Amino acid sequence: MLKNQIELVPNQVQTLFEFLSAQESLLKRISSYDKEDAKQALSKVYRLIADYGRKVRERKGARELIENREPKVIPTSIPRGSYFTVYQAAQVCHVTSKQIRTWVRKGKLKAFDLLGLGLIIEADKLNEFLYKKAHV
Repeated sequence: MLKNQIELVPNQVQTLFEFLSAQESLLKRISSYDKEDAKQALSKVYRLIADYGRKVRERKGARELIENREPKVIPTSIPRGSYFTVYQAAQVCHVTSKQIRTWVRKGKLKAFDLLGLGLIIEADKLNEFLYKKAHV
């Protein structure tokens, strides 16, 4: 907290006190203006918060309407079986997800690219890949 301090000699203190006493009504009026300005500023802040909350609620309602619409994308069908995500395959192979993606990109490991969902790797294909890698 910032504190203003002024060192005054005794006769200056008396002069300052007399001045403040003579100007007491003016100082009270200034103080009331400051309080009113603070109230108006606070009121404006509350209005802005309320407006923001209203806009957020309106957007949320619009989002719910969009989510309740019928999907325009045809679902992707995949063959039955067990699949691994890239992250899971990386854990099985004790490598990074980046390495799995590199193997897929180079054609060493077969994966399905599901639009919007990412790559999945069939468990049998991953086992074959690991077998070949271990015996080469």
